[in-house]
Parts: sequence; C-alpha cells; structure tokens
Amino acid sequence: MKIRVKVPPSPFRLLKERYFGEETRDPRVAHAALARLSPRLPPDVVPIVSEAVQSLIDYQDPDYALAYLDRIGRYIGPVGVTVPNLDELAQLLSDRMRFEDPIRVAQLKLSDAGGVNAEPNPSSADWVERFHWDEVILMLPSGIATRALGIFQRLRLARLTRRSVRLRFSSSGRFALRKLKWMAALRITRPFSERFKRERVWVERWLHMVDRSLVKQPDATIAIVRTADLIKGHGDAYENGLAEWNVIIDRLVKPACDGDLPLPRLGDAIQEAREAAVGEQGHSRLLSAVEQLRARALAH
Repeated sequence: MKIRVKVPPSPFRLLKERYFGEETRDPRVAHAALARLSPRLPPDVVPIVSEAVQSLIDYQDPDYALAYLDRIGRYIGPVGVTVPNLDELAQLLSDRMRFEDPIRVAQLKLSDAGGVNAEPNPSSADWVERFHWDEVILMLPSGIATRALGIFQRLRLARLTRRSVRLRFSSSGRFALRKLKWMAALRITRPFSERFKRERVWVERWLHMVDRSLVKQPDATIAIVRTADLIKGHGDAYENGLAEWNVIIDRLVKPACDGDLPLPRLGDAIQEAREAAVGEQGHSRLLSAVEQLRARALAH
C-alpha cells in the first residue's frame, strides 16, 4: 500500500514574515552573521565572502545571503572539513547562486541606468537577450510552471519550449523604464518560482559531490569544485553547460565515488573530459571522451 504524506502549506503569516518582514529584510542581519563567520575564515577568503554577501543581498535579499553563509560554514571550523581552494569554492558558489534569469538581466540594466531613481535616457543602449521559453515559464510559481511544462509534454510540443524568445531591456523612454523597474521588482517572487527550486537542488548536488570527493577522492576535489564554471549565462550557453556538467557528474564522478568505476586519478579524467568539450560539437565530443575514459577504467 502506497502511503502519501501531505506536507501542509506554510502559513501566510510565516511567508509574510520571511519575505516581507522588516527584520529579515534588514541587511544588518546578514552582515552580523558575516562578522561572526569572518574570524573563522582564511584571510584570503574573507574579501570574497564579504563581497558575495553584499552581491546576494542586492540580487535577492539578506535571507539569501544567509543561505550562502550557511553553505560556506560547512567547510570551516572544528566540525568542518578542510576544502582545498576554499576561495574558489566561495566565488563559484556566489556566482552560481546569482543565476541569470530575466529578472537578473533587468536588475543589471536598471543598475546600469542609475538604479531605482533612474530617469529615462534616450541615448542609452538597449539590451536584447535571448532566453528559452522554458526559462521564462520557470519564473512562474513551482506548481503552475510544472503543470504548464507537463501540458506541453503531453501534447508532444516540448520542443517549442526550447525555442528562443528575444527580450528587450531598455531605459530610453518613460514607459520602457517603468517596465524595467517592474521586471527588476519581480525579484520578490523569485523564491517561489520553479527555477529557484531547481537551482537550489543543483547547488546542493554540486556541494554534495564536493563533500563525497573529500572522503573518497581528495585529489579530485578541486576539479569537482571547478566544474561549477561550466554553467553560466542563459539560453543555449546555460543549457549546454548544464548538460555537460550532468554528463561529467553522472558518468564519472558519482560512479567513481560509489566505487563502481575504478578511477584513481579522477581529477585528471575530469580535466580530460572538459578539454574534449571545447569547440564545435563539444557535447558529442564530451560524450565520446567520457565513454573512452570509462572503458579504459573498466578494462583495468
């Protein structure tokens, strides 16, 4: 008999307190947590983490910066595990938590135009970016976005969500600037979106593989940390990078950490696979290189 566990929804009061409450919206909360953590950080990592906290407050809110500090805190202190190149992990984690959705591009354009007090500037250049339709759909609340993508899938129209849509970000006119401010203000809805949920899962899986490598393959930890820079931008660049990352993790890193693939030099294997992915037809070359690496390892 299959047992279903129904998770009760969060009370509106708690949601309001978390995302609209004065205390959690106060940057001093995140800066106080940073002050407590900084003495435990290596000196060369403190400026990176400090800049990341401010960037994540600007990107989302202090609560999001606290999530970053909590993740960094796993790798320091008496109960933490020493990570080689903690500065790289701190920077890559900050970069990945500031993923590029249309809201992010609107925030950057608005900042370039002068911030929330910007005035229309007819001489300013417009930004035109290409996003996949599924990236736009994933900005919706999790349940709605999942149902929408499911409808496309059932109608066998999933390929349509892979098509690109051109979005223009402009501050040249009064209406365009108002639209830009409205889009940037949508950041308050980001934590409820399906995209936010998926990015959180992705970051946690990346950190989980870093944790496993520290125990199973310590020499490969730096290479696994650096795989995060495969995923950047939006549109085709983002999708291709994510696909390459999944191939490396699913076909090399996870089997090696599970003991199913004898790869004593896992770090070198990751680097070889990444070098094969450079240039045209990078994904197919990556798949071929990974399969060759697996064949050699299993043969021995």
